Amino acid sequence: MKKYNERPYPCVFCEHPTEIGSGKFVNRIPIGTYHEFDDGTEEFRDGYACEECMAPECDRCGNSIALDEDISPFLVYSDNDSRHFELFEDGALIVHEHCLTADELAHYSHRSN
Repeated sequence: MKKYNERPYPCVFCEHPTEIGSGKFVNRIPIGTYHEFDDGTEEFRDGYACEECMAPECDRCGNSIALDEDISPFLVYSDNDSRHFELFEDGALIVHEHCLTADELAHYSHRSN
C-alpha cells in the first residue's frame, strides 16, 4: 500500500508528487478519500490532492475551472431572488465567468460591486 501522507506526498487521485518543489505544493488540499480499483476493490487514501484534480468542471463548456473561480446561482442572484439557490435556467450549477449569459453577467457584476 502506497503511503500518501509521506514524501513525496503523492496526490491521492493522480499520484503526482505534491511536496515542496513539485510545483503542486502551494495549492495542494488535505483530503481523505476512497479510491476504487478496476477490480472493484477499494482503498482509503489519506494525504493531499493537487489543484488540478480538485478543479470542478464547468457545466457549460466542460473545461476545468481554477479553484475558487467557479460561479453558481448563489453568487449571481440576490438573496430575495427565487433563483438564489437553484440551478441556472439551462440546468448548469457551476460555470466560468466567461460562460455566464449576458443576463447572468449583469446580475453577477451588480452583486460583486
